[in-house]
Amino acid sequence: MTDTTIVTCIEAGPLEAQVLMLAESLRAFGGPSAALDFIAVKPRRGPKISAKTLREFKRLQVEFIDERMNVELDWWNNANKSCVMSQLETRVSTPNITWMDGDMVLLQALDELSPTEGTQFIARAGEGYLGSDGTDKNAPYWRKLCELIGIDFDRFPEINSFPEGRRIRAYWQTGIYTYATATRLGEAHYETIKKLLSSSIGSREAGIYHQDQVSISLAAQKLKLKHSEYHARMNFNINTLVKENANLLPMSDVKILHYHNAFYREGLDWARNYLDQLPKDRRELIERYVPFTANATYCARLYRRLLKLSRQRRVNEFKDRAVLY
Repeated sequence: MTDTTIVTCIEAGPLEAQVLMLAESLRAFGGPSAALDFIAVKPRRGPKISAKTLREFKRLQVEFIDERMNVELDWWNNANKSCVMSQLETRVSTPNITWMDGDMVLLQALDELSPTEGTQFIARAGEGYLGSDGTDKNAPYWRKLCELIGIDFDRFPEINSFPEGRRIRAYWQTGIYTYATATRLGEAHYETIKKLLSSSIGSREAGIYHQDQVSISLAAQKLKLKHSEYHARMNFNINTLVKENANLLPMSDVKILHYHNAFYREGLDWARNYLDQLPKDRRELIERYVPFTANATYCARLYRRLLKLSRQRRVNEFKDRAVLY
């Protein structure tokens, strides 16, 4: 039996190419992790996944689940991950379960994905601009959240944020994380994000965003899970919105590249400054998929557009009522 099962979400459109690139890079460059079970879930309404993508899933041994798991929070994109994990953690047979965002690509054999001995949860440290040491400008936001959830912020363990290296109370980046399946962290994560999205709490620094990261940090503490940490090379960001951070690690050190918006047409010329540093086989795999495009029929694009508008109205309602702390 393998140690963990990798899970991600997929929807029709650019995410199809992203998830296929993730799966193919895992199979090609993941080292011992290349053989892990991989599940891609389409958890909410939307156009069908293309027949080509489904054929590629078979080739790459990706299990595809088309099931409306996220109904209650389908208006909030990042609720997909906690909703899906809450349901799959009761179905997988592995002792651990791993979430990976679709906008990631593996560049070399991975470190151990699962939590180290004596811990039940592992992720990369979150960013210091929203994290808090308990006394700074972000502290009122975190204390208000903890009041909502019924936990004590002063009991959170301390970690060093990435990339700033600032000492903060445990706050995690959720591009990739793994936890012991039996802890039911997915269920706790989903219940927590539901509370946050039905509240009126926002951050002066980040507004209403990063709910998935904030809620998993709260849920892990609610369950009193002991944590271990991924090195930054296991979840390294390049992002056209914060270009200065792309030089914090040499590309030769990066094992999982979290590329965010950089592989769309608008950012690709900039991103190639970093892709050119990669070995030829890694570059060739990425170049087969980028730049990402809608690559769908007119009807599918229209359906996606209407859903996006409908969901954005719900997001705007949450934003309008939010009180910032």
